Amino acid sequence: MTAQLPQATIVFTAHNRREMVLDAVALARRQSVPVEIIVCDDASGDGLAEAMAAAHPDIRFLRSETPRGPCYHRNRGLEAASCPIVFPLDDDSMLVSPRTIAQALEEFADPRVALVAMPFRNIHSSDAILQRREGEQRQVSVNFAACAHGVRKDAALQAGGFPEDYFYMGEEGDLAIRLISADWRVVLGRSDPIDHLQPAFRRAYKPDFHGRRNTLLFYARHAPARALPLRLAGALFNNLRFGLRNDCLKAGILGSVSGLVAAWHTRALRAPVSARCFTAFIACKKAECMPLDEFEALLGD
Repeated sequence: MTAQLPQATIVFTAHNRREMVLDAVALARRQSVPVEIIVCDDASGDGLAEAMAAAHPDIRFLRSETPRGPCYHRNRGLEAASCPIVFPLDDDSMLVSPRTIAQALEEFADPRVALVAMPFRNIHSSDAILQRREGEQRQVSVNFAACAHGVRKDAALQAGGFPEDYFYMGEEGDLAIRLISADWRVVLGRSDPIDHLQPAFRRAYKPDFHGRRNTLLFYARHAPARALPLRLAGALFNNLRFGLRNDCLKAGILGSVSGLVAAWHTRALRAPVSARCFTAFIACKKAECMPLDEFEALLGD
C-alpha cells in the first residue's frame, strides 16, 4: 500500500523538555491528515536525542550542539520542511484534537494568507481560548503567539524568517510586519484549540529582558524615519514603567540598553516599512484583532 504524502509539516522546537516532546510528537502523529514531523533540538541535555531515537526513530531530528534559541530552530525547521505549509510549534504545544491541522489548513485556501494564528489555551492558567476568530468574517491579528501558528514556507523564508538575533520574545510581530509589508496577510483561525502547557503566572528575568530589548529593536528596524524618535522614546518609557510595575526594573533597564546597543550594531539591517503599513500594524496591535476589510482600508492601495 502506497503511503500518503504529507499535507503539512509540523516542527517542534525543543529544549530540555524530553517528556513533553515525546507527548507532543505522539499527538501530532494522530492528526487526521498525513503530516511530516521534524524536531529541532536546542542543545538539550536531558537525553532527548536518545529518547526520540527509541520512541520515534522515523522522525527527523535536527540538533544544535550549543543553544541558539527558538527563532533559529524555527527557521531550520522551515528550511527542512518538505511541505508548503508548516506549523512551527513549541515543545509544550499539544495537538489534543486530531482535527486541528486539517482545520487550520483550510484557512490557507485564501492565497493572500501567509500565516494563521491558531486557537490555543494556556491550560495551567485558564480555560480561555485565545486567538480564535469568531464568525465568518476574516480577522487580522499581528499579535499571534508562536506556540500556535501555521505559515506558508515560501512566504516566511522570502520575508527573512524569524529574526534569530531576537533569540525569543517579540519575534512574532517582527515576522508579521515583514509579511504584511510584502502584501501577505496574518489572520486568526478557527481550528480546534491547542493545549499550551506554559506554567501559570510565569515571571522570569530572561523573558522580561528579551521582551524589553526586542521592543526597541523592532522599532529601530521597522518604524518609518518620521515615527522612529517618538517610538523609541515611548518604548524606553514603557520599558521602565513595566520594570517598576512588575518588580523587574533590572530587566527593564538592561533590556533597554541591550536593545539600543543591538539596534546600533545591526543598523545595516534597518528595513522600515511604509507609513501606511506601520500605521495599520500599530492599530491592529492595539485592537488585538481587526476585520480584514478595515485593515485593508488602513493599508490603502
